[in-house]
Amino acid sequence: MTGVFITARLGSTRLSEKHLIEVDKKTLIEWLVERFSTAFKEKIESNELKIFITTSVKAENKKFESIFDTNEAAVFYGSDENIPLRHLECAVANNIDYIISIDGDDILCSTEASSSIIEKLLSGSHMVQTKGLPLGMNSTGYSTLFLESSLKGIETSKLETGWGKIFNTAKIDVIQLKSDEKIEEMRMTLDYEPDADFFKKVISSIDVLNASDDLLIETIIKNNWNQINEHLNDLYWSNFNKQKKEEN
Repeated sequence: MTGVFITARLGSTRLSEKHLIEVDKKTLIEWLVERFSTAFKEKIESNELKIFITTSVKAENKKFESIFDTNEAAVFYGSDENIPLRHLECAVANNIDYIISIDGDDILCSTEASSSIIEKLLSGSHMVQTKGLPLGMNSTGYSTLFLESSLKGIETSKLETGWGKIFNTAKIDVIQLKSDEKIEEMRMTLDYEPDADFFKKVISSIDVLNASDDLLIETIIKNNWNQINEHLNDLYWSNFNKQKKEEN
């Protein structure tokens, strides 16, 4: 079975409980889950795929249970500071063979990219990544066996930011989806208030549950919605690299 693991927590200091911000009567994380449940409806119904909110054991994250029932997305509580270990714990507990790893901040993560990754994993790839889409739309997937072998010896480490470093890059297959610098510079991830404003604009204007990647990207560029939060990229990467350095 394939598990779509949406990694999220409610203890963010930059934008408090950001996943619970509402747009058109649904929280942002509900929009993310519904994009995947819509795209993979047949696989879910045939018990080939299941969606999980993989969060930490902290009590504040219990709020996710009030949003989802197990038919939409199961909430799994695992390691607090080691995200890949949390994924392994969830995979072992639920007999998951292949993992699609989605950051809960990436509200409009590409289901098309994830579908391509699933095909590669089922064909024998250890790990697959997509490139070329905006920040927040690319996807990553790996087999549970590859994750387990990559984690050996570092199960007790703090791995929250940039934890992809645990994987052997020689065993990662890359799918190049776009080759447009303007597209790659687009910001489609949730960290700050203008990011929330961006998602509110897009979700309230487009049928994001059914829109293709091309339609999403083209509509955002056409309406200049990417300008709402593009000024945050330098700040985002500065904080990312700082946190990553602190974990080393």
